[in-house]
Amino acid sequence: MHSYYDTGALVPLYVEEIFSDAVTAYVESRDEAIALNLLQQVEMENALRLKVFRGEMDDRRCRAVLDMLRSNLEQGKLNLRAVNWIDALEEARRISRGVTAKRGCRTLDIIHVAIAGQWGCKAIVTADDRQIEAARFAGLSIVDLRDVRGKM
Repeated sequence: MHSYYDTGALVPLYVEEIFSDAVTAYVESRDEAIALNLLQQVEMENALRLKVFRGEMDDRRCRAVLDMLRSNLEQGKLNLRAVNWIDALEEARRISRGVTAKRGCRTLDIIHVAIAGQWGCKAIVTADDRQIEAARFAGLSIVDLRDVRGKM
């Protein structure tokens, strides 16, 4: 089954960031479409617009990257998948009970982990320590981009 990509792993596929080389290498080694849900899509689009706000990219570049995202969806490089939100949020609540008080997990991190489990993903691709803890609790394997980057 596909790996689940945290938004922090997806954005570097489109914008040069510290994990861009690592996540690109991982994606290329998998040779499969990346499953995407609406939460990830909103987070990615918003992250790009935040880069404009912060002066990290200009509006023209942002529009070009957003166009690339749309194109990748149309080409099937990104595969928009449905989420059963009621089940995902109930699972997120379960994960929260198990790890948040000990590890400080954020809500979006545990929601992503819950969706990965719902989709039958075996691994989550991330560099977020709190999300890694939540994913371990949920029984997922971890692809830590810091390790991938270190092997390049």
